[in-house]
Amino acid sequence: NIKLDIYGASQKSNVYIVSPDGDITVEGYGPIHVSGMSVSRAQSHLRSTLGSRYSSSNIKIGLGQTRTIIVNIMGEVQAPGTYTLSSFASVFHALYMAGGISELGTLRNIKVFRRGSLVTVVDVYDYILNGKLTGNVRLQDNDVIVIGTYDAMVSIKGKVKRPMYYEMKKTESLASLLNYAGGFGHDAYKKAVRVIRNNDSKRRVYNVEEFDFSAFKINDGDAVSVDSIIDRYENMVEVKGAVFRPGMYQLGGDITTVGSLLKQCDGVMEDAITTRGVMHRMNPDRTL
Repeated sequence: NIKLDIYGASQKSNVYIVSPDGDITVEGYGPIHVSGMSVSRAQSHLRSTLGSRYSSSNIKIGLGQTRTIIVNIMGEVQAPGTYTLSSFASVFHALYMAGGISELGTLRNIKVFRRGSLVTVVDVYDYILNGKLTGNVRLQDNDVIVIGTYDAMVSIKGKVKRPMYYEMKKTESLASLLNYAGGFGHDAYKKAVRVIRNNDSKRRVYNVEEFDFSAFKINDGDAVSVDSIIDRYENMVEVKGAVFRPGMYQLGGDITTVGSLLKQCDGVMEDAITTRGVMHRMNPDRTL
């Protein structure tokens, strides 16, 4: 319902029922289309439409009782069935009323049928990750929402920002999965990612290199792991003992000899034995 108040030179207050076509019929004027408008937009539209009749008066509208619609929710939701919703309800409202998606349900391919025809497909990931409301249409009376089973459920663990399970479409790649997981962590090894896949009788491991992330398609049940970088240094020397600033230093530049390293440490302390020092050096095979 819409409540129309006219005050000022003229005094009038009426409640109008919005027809299934989205019109209200104002006596002495005729039908005015208001479907799909916000309250402020409908108020401006009525002002411009009726303004000449009430030029010395103010026009204000408000919402009365909203019309309800019947929507059928079928498939993989917690409580499938028929629901009575507000005529302003969207697909997300309907899913909430049905208790959300079940463990087997898809969040990526929610279908809405109207009079036997598919009118929209909703991908909840687009909304959660990208803020897009694509497909989340306003529902109409007797719409049918169908939630099927997921195509692929994939786990990702290790050095990514959001390690967890993700629902993937058959057309999506490892690059898409890494994007859903928030990208690599600060200490991730980014040159290759490990994928473990279940085949007919055994499992198989794939080491996917960085240039193949976009080409490698994900299968149901894949387990992806992202390793950490190696906890070793490639340009470090370390000083311990009776110097003023012991610790790790960058090899190269100003530090190329023992003397330059001691200078960088602000020298040896007063009680240091300066006749000799002990240097440990590792061979390529990590032996001393």
